[in-house]
Amino acid sequence: MDQDLIRRVLDACNDVNRLNLYVVRQLKFGIEQNMFKELGFKTPKEFLAYRIIVNDIKSIAENAKNVINTAITFRKHIENQTLFLKEILDMEIYSQILDFNSMAHKLFEESLRAAFKWDYKQADKLFPQIESLEELERELATIIYTKKLDPNVSSIFWLVLESSKKILEYSKDIAEVTLNKTVEEICLAQHS
Repeated sequence: MDQDLIRRVLDACNDVNRLNLYVVRQLKFGIEQNMFKELGFKTPKEFLAYRIIVNDIKSIAENAKNVINTAITFRKHIENQTLFLKEILDMEIYSQILDFNSMAHKLFEESLRAAFKWDYKQADKLFPQIESLEELERELATIIYTKKLDPNVSSIFWLVLESSKKILEYSKDIAEVTLNKTVEEICLAQHS
């Protein structure tokens, strides 16, 4: 519940929303004016790749915001005494979910680095890591459901885990866009 971190995440979400609108307007203008070469694109199809990536980034920001809002709401209910916990948080699950969220965030950053460089090899390396995290998410979900946790606590854990899982899925989408774009370029170069 670091207030500075909460504020930074919420500010970043607002920035991402503004950036998303700006990029969409620019891409729309570029398509309408057929300016793909002037904007540094090789083909008009590249507009779509950027549009997908910017939409995934916006969705990731929304899920980060969901994690923050879930924690804030949970804390407010406890402070206002509208929610009483039968037991304290299971710190083992809590720390595993934090680790999962941290790893999903790291893979998001790596997928963006691959996309910005249109680096096929770097994007391709992410898939085994993403798959292992997807397996970890399933294991964490099973642990949450099999432990006899306070239902309020397990629902909070589940909401945070679900948002983290979506961050991972959008990161995978970004890596897939990178692979698709670079594969097309490689095929075109070989046929020329």
